[in-house]
Amino acid sequence: MTPFNYALRAVRRGARRYISAGRGTDQPESPLRRLVRDASAFGETNPQDGDLAWATQPYAVSDPLRPPTPEPADPRDSTILLFPGQGSQYVGMGKCLDAIPTAMELYELASSIVGWDVVRVCREGPTEELARRCQTAVLVTSLAAIELARETRRGALERVRAVAGFSLGEVAAFVFAGVLPLEQALRLTELRAEAMAAAARERAGGMLTVWLAPDARLPALLRSARDQAVSPALPDPVCQVANYLYPGCKVIAGDEQALRWVEREGRAWGVRRSARVGVAGAFHTPLMARAEAVVRSALEHCTVAAPRVTVVSGVDGKAVSGGAGARRRLERFTAAPVRWEQTLHALYARPPDTPQPLTLALGPGRALRATLKQVNARAWDACVHVDV
Repeated sequence: MTPFNYALRAVRRGARRYISAGRGTDQPESPLRRLVRDASAFGETNPQDGDLAWATQPYAVSDPLRPPTPEPADPRDSTILLFPGQGSQYVGMGKCLDAIPTAMELYELASSIVGWDVVRVCREGPTEELARRCQTAVLVTSLAAIELARETRRGALERVRAVAGFSLGEVAAFVFAGVLPLEQALRLTELRAEAMAAAARERAGGMLTVWLAPDARLPALLRSARDQAVSPALPDPVCQVANYLYPGCKVIAGDEQALRWVEREGRAWGVRRSARVGVAGAFHTPLMARAEAVVRSALEHCTVAAPRVTVVSGVDGKAVSGGAGARRRLERFTAAPVRWEQTLHALYARPPDTPQPLTLALGPGRALRATLKQVNARAWDACVHVDV
């Protein structure tokens, strides 16, 4: 049986779990189970129930059937949330959350859903295990960072007007916005990670960050890399932009033969320098098409609601409209390029003399804030990293 057959079997197992999780039971319902059940209805949970208090705030609570609240006249009275993707993890992350009971409850809840000790892997590793389980670890830690923000930036979360997430971070953004129930988001993330790893084992690939001169000829470079990588064993090589970071920096991904050619010859095409991304696959390219199909199948068993706050998707750099729009983005966000530069432009486009809103970059790693500085320095100046 091929690795991908195992991933497909996992879809079927996961689908059964999604369905069974929603069935009624005659057993008394624990607070933990109620929290899972109500994870997509944050505004409807009872704020007097201490076991469920974390689910009532700071998640979005506006009625999706009402017209969206316009941004305040002074943008400084509004907040934008940014969530990181895989690759931001490090052993020891989350230690700043020990004093936040609701954050620790979230780790406990996540561990009960995915079947492994999330907080131990985040705190203690080892590095290899954290890398293998990074998607779930980063998702949970990013959501737990919301609780730290509630303690340290009082009032900011009640003024959230828009959210976005880089790659995996889009799942965290959708959970915050009430699009995905927490339990299903965790199971979907576990399945996505497994499917991506299976796709990477099936066809070797990688990712390469390239810093470009102003006159760089990136499209021509990528075409040449594909041409040079053609062989009887590889008749249709892949080499394309996987992450649009900022004007002078992109992440390209594809087959190893093409990436090695870019590393050797890129300077002649305007590549100032390059560095490998520490991943074992060509994520956000057609090499992830079969993983994307696995995610799409799993989404058939997920509840996807309309966002309660604006979500700008990295799939196309546009605001998500309705539950159907959210589902389309989730179906594509594994193999489609991450248009992060375009997403940031959509979030922060304002006249030059207009103040920028407060931005909270939540969770592990500092790349979100560093990238924002390259795209919009004024927005970066109003951005705070909520470190964990």
